[in-house]
Amino acid sequence: MLAIHLLRIGILASASLLSSAQAATLREALDHAWAVQAKPLSAREQQFAAQVTASQAWTPAPPSIGLFNTSDQLNGDYGRREWEVGLSTPIWLPGQREQVEALASAEQTAFSGRSAVGRWQLAGQLRESWWALRFAQLDIANANRQLDQTQALAKDVGQRVQAGDLAALDQSQANSQIQQAKQQQSLAQLELQRARQSFALISRGAVLPEQNETLESPPALERHPVLSSLQDATRSAQARLEQATGDSRDAPEVALSYTSERDDVNDPYRGRIKLGITVPFGSQARNQPRITAANADWIEAQTSRELESQRISAEIASARFELAQSQQQQTLAAEELPRVKERAGWVAKGFKLGQFDLQTQIRSQQELLDAQAHVARAEYAIGRAISRFNQAAGVLP
Repeated sequence: MLAIHLLRIGILASASLLSSAQAATLREALDHAWAVQAKPLSAREQQFAAQVTASQAWTPAPPSIGLFNTSDQLNGDYGRREWEVGLSTPIWLPGQREQVEALASAEQTAFSGRSAVGRWQLAGQLRESWWALRFAQLDIANANRQLDQTQALAKDVGQRVQAGDLAALDQSQANSQIQQAKQQQSLAQLELQRARQSFALISRGAVLPEQNETLESPPALERHPVLSSLQDATRSAQARLEQATGDSRDAPEVALSYTSERDDVNDPYRGRIKLGITVPFGSQARNQPRITAANADWIEAQTSRELESQRISAEIASARFELAQSQQQQTLAAEELPRVKERAGWVAKGFKLGQFDLQTQIRSQQELLDAQAHVARAEYAIGRAISRFNQAAGVLP
């Protein structure tokens, strides 16, 4: 009863989430789950877009204006006055603007790659949760079928006990089978409730899709979301390295000022214009930390890409083997089921005629149930293996 109560609570909780969306395919469920992350992703996209825009500006930083006044009012007040207004702006060094723009574009591309990896990882979680729920549904269906058969057998045994064909011990044994079936049903209901909640949370409220995935041809290995993202990270690190190597000093600053002054109260104001440029010195110590950091990122991205390439190849091979084994298991289970049905029919007839005892009938029924469940699970296992193969190959639903 506790498990049934928990199941009802789980269904109600899941229904509150599922009511917000309708999804007929796994692709739609993934789109719905990914849409929840649209707001933070959009904010990051705007950040990198702003960096690209800033790198395309005419100057490294905005110009600045200054206003200055000089007088002798505090130490004589002979009428000395000076007013100066100045405008200064940094300017790009040759090639500096191109390097900054290349770096901003590379970082924007790298962010898009990381987003693609995030979507692929979510697809993997969704696929596993989806199949866990479908297997849980299959288990509860098998448990219900087993309970129905044990109840039917117990009813038949009860009638034969009253008729004197069977002993009261057989009735007790049949009732025990009912209790065991109810226990299995309770456990299956609990697992179903957990699987429902897990899928509802991962899918953000999408309805459980019913259509199996189709086996897709794996794209080229370098197009895998993880490897593609690491390649973008390598380019970003390379752009940072080039920018740090080429940017050996701060940008020069050009200044233009106009001054109006007089030396005495009776003198007229005189104007003059001043044009100047400030060139900061550069040093190896200034850029060395940036260069070494960018070089370390580049090496790390290159190494990670090589390791991930080997891991992904191994996962694809493993998923292909799992699919082949699942297909073989399904074939074997389908071939065995008719023979089990035939034997179960013989035993059932013999049990009615008194040729077999109750224990033999129970074993026969259980064997048939197991064979039917094996066929159903083998078919589901093929669908799950297809999803896992698509996931390993980097194919989204």
